[in-house]
Amino acid sequence: MAALPVYLINLDRRPDRRAYMEGQLSAMGLQAERIAAKDAETVTDAEIAREVALSGHLIRMGRGSQCNALNHFEIMRRLVAGGAPAAVVLEDDIELSPDLAGFARAGAWLPAGVGIIRLEKWSRRVTKKLLGPALGPSPVPGRAIRRLYSRVGGSGAYIVTRAAAAHILAGKGVLRHPIDHLLFNLNISPLAREVGVGMVVPALARQAWGRFASDISASRKAEPRPLAAQVRRGWYEVNLLPAQLGAVLLHGARPRQIDYAERTLEGAHAERAT
Repeated sequence: MAALPVYLINLDRRPDRRAYMEGQLSAMGLQAERIAAKDAETVTDAEIAREVALSGHLIRMGRGSQCNALNHFEIMRRLVAGGAPAAVVLEDDIELSPDLAGFARAGAWLPAGVGIIRLEKWSRRVTKKLLGPALGPSPVPGRAIRRLYSRVGGSGAYIVTRAAAAHILAGKGVLRHPIDHLLFNLNISPLAREVGVGMVVPALARQAWGRFASDISASRKAEPRPLAAQVRRGWYEVNLLPAQLGAVLLHGARPRQIDYAERTLEGAHAERAT
């Protein structure tokens, strides 16, 4: 099976980020197709409103977050129009493990039942998420693909199948919450639950915290969070508990710590043996 296409979202005014990402990919023998990101400083309301609500959001969306959703939808359209079974999607402020190459060079390993596979550990804090058993063999020893049963933020690095992209585009309507919630928030996203979400553990990617600040995160912090939004978020959290309990009792899900690992010990041993 041919290598998976890699798409890189990058603003025209951030050649530094492009160089950083392309340098990492080149060292792995990978190339990315650059997607010129919609710019919050120049995008029009009309461009946004075709796919993303300008107001009345369920979860706060600044201008940067609205643009980011458009970028991810554009990648999904390209994937659906092409012939690849899946694609790697990257934002331009992500530190990557060299092991990404093992997941991107072919798609034969793609497990059934999940249409999105998260590659990223988003938070700097120690976090635990509810994850199921390993979904079949992994292309890199020491890393497992597990089904995700928890909410998690960030859309910096993931794999999406062509079928999942088509399903999301057909069902998304006009988006009223950030793209990471559409993809990875099982509490509020029926589409995420329908296509199924997996996660590579240990993670293959993380925010390049020391190198770049997130423009989108900064804009979110600058906006007040209304009381109604806080109450709604609490309801979403409680609403998922029955499904999570079922995952524990019926599907072997367990809380697992999410870490980023540049290399795994098993992967390093396998590489030395080849």
